[in-house]
Amino acid sequence: MKIDPYQIVERPIVTEEAQIQIAKANQYTFRVRPWATKSQIRDAIEEIFKKDDIRVVSVNTMNYAGKVRNRLGRRNPGRRPAWKKAIVTLRPGDKIELI
Repeated sequence: MKIDPYQIVERPIVTEEAQIQIAKANQYTFRVRPWATKSQIRDAIEEIFKKDDIRVVSVNTMNYAGKVRNRLGRRNPGRRPAWKKAIVTLRPGDKIELI
């Protein structure tokens, strides 16, 4: 059973640091599902941006643990979910229009 690429890639991360990475190294940053593997992320990005003929050179991932947050004075604290960040390097000359 093939997984829908939009279930793997949640959204792009657009920050000042991410914009610098795009300009310098042709690397794009995405928030992905914590269970996604590098090969699944590569295939999903290439499928989502198929019309732009994108080829992924490498994928680097980082896992972030969920943080404990207070719930307005309640005794049981809440927790933010864990998430994963993927930095995708494209071949030279490829470009993704995010905005």
